[in-house]
Amino acid sequence: MMGETYTDYVNKVAVTIPEKYIDIKTGDSHAVSKLIQEQIEYHAHNHTLVHLVFSALDQYFRPAAKSGGTNAEIIQELQAIKLMLQQGYVPGSTRPPHPTSQGRQDTSPLNMRDLNDILEAFGG
Repeated sequence: MMGETYTDYVNKVAVTIPEKYIDIKTGDSHAVSKLIQEQIEYHAHNHTLVHLVFSALDQYFRPAAKSGGTNAEIIQELQAIKLMLQQGYVPGSTRPPHPTSQGRQDTSPLNMRDLNDILEAFGG
């Protein structure tokens, strides 16, 4: 129910649910979802509303976690491995790779066959 106030009397916290709220990072206006309403009601009833508010604020202001690598970065690394294999690198050998016979690099896009070759070369 919009405009309803939920209160956690134990922790002296009250939240009134508006019809819309403004995202302070983007300035965009959003409707309050049913899930948010239900969570506010649940935590007010269980005297954990203050914890919900601070958990949400912590998540909201936490810097975005760096991913383990974008697809472009992964493809770039696989292409580097492909080049090493083309230059004669053998996994587990101590001999340094030698340049390709014509001294140029294959810059063609990585395809599934290349990926399978790379995985097989490294035992996977």
